Amino acid sequence: MDNLLYALTPGRVTCRPPEIRTGDWKSMRRYLTTVSACLDRVWTRHFQRARVYYRPPERRFVRQRVRDRECGLMPSKGADGTYCDATRTYYVIVAGEDLVPWAEAIMAELVAHEYAHHVQNMSYISDYYQEAYDVARGRAREDLLSRRMELQAECFAGVALHAMRAAVPPWHRFREQYTGTLDAAWVRDHGRLATQLRWLERGYRTGRPGTCDTWSPAVRQVT
Repeated sequence: MDNLLYALTPGRVTCRPPEIRTGDWKSMRRYLTTVSACLDRVWTRHFQRARVYYRPPERRFVRQRVRDRECGLMPSKGADGTYCDATRTYYVIVAGEDLVPWAEAIMAELVAHEYAHHVQNMSYISDYYQEAYDVARGRAREDLLSRRMELQAECFAGVALHAMRAAVPPWHRFREQYTGTLDAAWVRDHGRLATQLRWLERGYRTGRPGTCDTWSPAVRQVT
């Protein structure tokens, strides 16, 4: 699948996220809000260069799940973040144990990933996904499409973090988040942690949206 975003070269923006203070929800909210505003600048510039209409998403940073008028309780059960296509809003829930300074990397990547689903929505990739999903035959095919979608969001997150790299933690701090094991259900529709990391790193190292075509590679590259 081709897309106008794929031809773009790397970008760079200057941001200054505030420090997260231990146990301080307000400082976390300020951090997430600043990261999100920085992402607005990254992707607005990319869409302007591609000459594609763009409007930044709405965002909600919450301590407990809240109701979206179209998508119901958000984030989705068991998820730390979820994007609602219908209202163009992404939701991120923050647990008490994440109110610490060293959560900068994991929270920045989480926001960048959910924001990336908005990028997919505004660039019509979501339409392509939905059309393919509607005619998919069987759970395996549906899961494959879901993995392609989620892994592209990982890669787009990496592209944005590349543009913001002077303002976010160094790469090794992001890499450290991709250890351990995932529940089988998450692996089925999001891919293995190693695969997620590989696509995130691809976007981060290149800064080019064109390296994020997860729709063309063989199945083994999106498993």
